[in-house]
Amino acid sequence: MAGFAIGDAVTVRLPRGVNRRGVVGISVLYATSQEAKFDGASGAVTEINPRGPYGIPLYLVDFRAHKNKVAIPWQAQWFREEWIAAAGSPAPAPKPAEVGELAAAAGQARSQSGESS
Repeated sequence: MAGFAIGDAVTVRLPRGVNRRGVVGISVLYATSQEAKFDGASGAVTEINPRGPYGIPLYLVDFRAHKNKVAIPWQAQWFREEWIAAAGSPAPAPKPAEVGELAAAAGQARSQSGESS
């Protein structure tokens, strides 16, 4: 069921990804969402909706009583459980990149027969 209870202090951490230039940041799938503006902000859970859209539990995080380094656009926002972490927990360490993982695609390889198709 729920991983957080009302009154728990949490920090917003959206999924990380690599952009075209190889810079690690908020995943490009979430970079334009409203929740991306809150990345790194800390707040307290004030309400839980266990049956949110598509059956995904949502947590209303209130940022009013917390001092945040990031500029939050409004006072409270609904978040999925995987987008928030306990306030005292350290950020997960990024995994090292594999050889060629961050390189651009080299294009199509030759066909098996060696002839053009």
